[in-house]
Amino acid sequence: MKFWRILGFLLILFSHLAAAQQRPHYAQYNQNNFLLNPAIAGIESYADGRVGYRRQWAGLDEAPRTLYVTAHLPVGNPDFEIEPASPRYVQPRYTRERTLPDAHAGVGVTIIQDQAGPWSQLSMAFSGAYHWPLDDYWQVSGGVSAGVTQHTLDFDQIRLANPRDPVVATGKIAAFRPDLHAGLWVYSPEFFAGFSVQQLVSNRLRFREGDYDWQGKVVPHFFLTTGYQLTLADDWDFLPSLMVKKSQNAPISWDLNLKFSYANNLWLGFSYRQRDALMAWVGTRFAQKFTVSYGYEYPLSVLQSASTGSHEITLGLTLGNRHHYASPRSFW
Repeated sequence: MKFWRILGFLLILFSHLAAAQQRPHYAQYNQNNFLLNPAIAGIESYADGRVGYRRQWAGLDEAPRTLYVTAHLPVGNPDFEIEPASPRYVQPRYTRERTLPDAHAGVGVTIIQDQAGPWSQLSMAFSGAYHWPLDDYWQVSGGVSAGVTQHTLDFDQIRLANPRDPVVATGKIAAFRPDLHAGLWVYSPEFFAGFSVQQLVSNRLRFREGDYDWQGKVVPHFFLTTGYQLTLADDWDFLPSLMVKKSQNAPISWDLNLKFSYANNLWLGFSYRQRDALMAWVGTRFAQKFTVSYGYEYPLSVLQSASTGSHEITLGLTLGNRHHYASPRSFW
């Protein structure tokens, strides 16, 4: 009987991983599209670094927790130059005039630690992208990201009626798997559209402990997004965007995002994740090079009765923008 309980637990665990949240959810990916698409690397004329922490489904024991670090910078863009720090604060200059750079490359790195109960992932990937001007208004970029992920099962966190049952493994067992992601991004000063695939290569994920062979499967995840920026009045801008997501054995889902920004120094946004959550986020830029943003999700699923919601905070740093303006060309 205990064997079938264990088998049932693992089937539930791996079916959840195969059909649902193998990749972390993010409330603020539209503030950092590099999390989902390597073609973003180097898109701006400055180096962009972000650190984020997400606590999903607060109030629910062993709910997912995610810590992520991203950084990317342009290569071959003449507007990118890291200058010595100045003790004098320079007020950022907001401008609606955005010019597209010449062809150039970009590089970046992503580190993600994701934990959900006895299951955890630690991944590191390096990205490269190239940006081609189609004309004076449109550009397209393509990027790839390659790295490795350590998948870990901690059997000490699995509590059973008889912890001495010989079927149960003890301690942590881990499996390493190479990762490959790819993406495309088409953009102008007002419009963007992107398509990316994470976990491009699908194969078995195997954990071996003694005579037992625990198996799961890592599957590709597809992301399609688009958005358009509209000028409202004075320094106010409005950016509606849509994200469509699909993974193997899971239905298509989508997010609708609405972002309002003032001189790109203050922003407020709202999102709806199909039949799953309502989201809101707010952020600001300070001391010229730093940003902070907080997002909250209210669950609409059956988890509503068990969770008080999800929280996500992101800190950002930009370096190398010689013109000291606070308006990114690509709106995030």
